[in-house]
Amino acid sequence: MSLAELQNRTIRPEKIAAVSEFREKMGRASGIYLTDNLGLSVEHMTELRRECFKNQVDFMIIKNTFSRMVLKEKGFEDILKHLDGPTAIAIGYEDAAAPARILDKFISTHDRLKVKGIIFDGKVLPASEITAIKDLPTREQALSGLVGAIYGPVQGFYNVINAVLRDFVSVVDQIATKKQG
Repeated sequence: MSLAELQNRTIRPEKIAAVSEFREKMGRASGIYLTDNLGLSVEHMTELRRECFKNQVDFMIIKNTFSRMVLKEKGFEDILKHLDGPTAIAIGYEDAAAPARILDKFISTHDRLKVKGIIFDGKVLPASEITAIKDLPTREQALSGLVGAIYGPVQGFYNVINAVLRDFVSVVDQIATKKQG
């Protein structure tokens, strides 16, 4: 099809809506995982979608043509080579590693699902990095660790100051008791 024919084509509104929705999701995404779902049964796909839904991860199948267009627009040309054959996309928003944990767990029981490529925090990574990504702490775990790292020394300082004051009061009390007696 020539460029002129393509430009004169009428594009159906539902396709425009699908591309717009995908573009919007890609704009908010922090972790994007391209998967090959060839050979998975409908039941297994439904199971995977449910698990994704429970963890605030979008799992969608979108035409490779649309995916190529949006990914190229966003500057991810390096991952376009993975858009061949049936491709499903898992998208994480708040926790970029959430899809990796879900997919890795699912792959351990369903070997037909394969990860083709990853976009993690704006960087294109090979599929083999999923094992490293899945072990990253969640946002809550990272914040908890940070608070613990900050709180530990402060608590230690508080305990030292408190001990000095407690010992001082104890000495003053002993002196007062001795003078009374």
